[in-house]
Amino acid sequence: MASVLFATATMADTLEVNENHPTKYVVQKGDTLWDISGKFLKKPWYWPKIWNVNPQIDDPHWIYPGDVLTLVWIDGKPYLKRDASVQKGDPIPTINTEAIKTFLSHDLLLPYDQKELDKLPYVAGVNDTITLMSSTDKINIKGQLEQGKQYGIYHKGKVIINDKGEKVAYRAEFVGVAVGGEQQGKFNKSYLMKSVSATRPGDYLMPLNADTGYSLYFVPKAASVDTIVVSLPDSYNKLAGTYETVILGKGSKDGVSVGDVFSIMRPGVDMVGETADTNDYGLYSSAGKRLVAAKDNVLPDDLVGQAMVYRVFNEVSLAIIMKADTSVSPGYKAVKPE
Repeated sequence: MASVLFATATMADTLEVNENHPTKYVVQKGDTLWDISGKFLKKPWYWPKIWNVNPQIDDPHWIYPGDVLTLVWIDGKPYLKRDASVQKGDPIPTINTEAIKTFLSHDLLLPYDQKELDKLPYVAGVNDTITLMSSTDKINIKGQLEQGKQYGIYHKGKVIINDKGEKVAYRAEFVGVAVGGEQQGKFNKSYLMKSVSATRPGDYLMPLNADTGYSLYFVPKAASVDTIVVSLPDSYNKLAGTYETVILGKGSKDGVSVGDVFSIMRPGVDMVGETADTNDYGLYSSAGKRLVAAKDNVLPDDLVGQAMVYRVFNEVSLAIIMKADTSVSPGYKAVKPE
């Protein structure tokens, strides 16, 4: 008992074990790595710190239904041990597949480089010259499609700008699904089988569910860089909540990788005035007051949740909000978790 109390006290700043943690846990079908991490740790992204790698087990981070996890203390530090896994079926995912898989499959970005964009097939139109197409329409696609294969149709949305202010991609707004048909020269006679909004000439096509570019089997870990929420995938939505996606302003070239967990912070607002009588929000004060306001007169940031990266591009990355005490908006900070 003394060693347990000592370890809990000395590691409190970095690795806090839940007071009501189980000593043993049998992994159940439907569990996620994030949820299991949360049973043992107050901060689930510190999972790698307590996972005792058993050299006789392949892929030691992957956990399967039926595995028995035991929390032990070694040299005053907590570790998780696992009995040799039979590895029946698929390992449990890090995040809830059923809750977000449909949403994730539409989270793509279109390249900002025009040469790369021009390589994608796009909707040419239909012979009755309508500009808004809906389900059951036969449509002509300019470019090569594989007959019988499903393709997502995406409207080019607003430009994505990273946290350095550089234009790096376009939002890919999912509008429907087409099935490749007969190829006739440069055009493919396709079938528009599903619409979530009107398909227009010029909308781009990418293979649906062929290369999602992400895996749900990864280990959460603390992010090593700071950035901001630069955008949301949906142009019409300005707020995001739990299990929704945000676009972060850094990517692989900045050191972001799949599994990185960020603390989401609502930025403190500027204040003016140095006394109770003159105190006011900078947003509502006069230009003159804002001009002479102290630069350090800013309210502290608020911690509002955590987000975990599930897909990384070169310049930006996509993250799922794992917890949110309030809605998250573009401009919120995504920082290394303390």
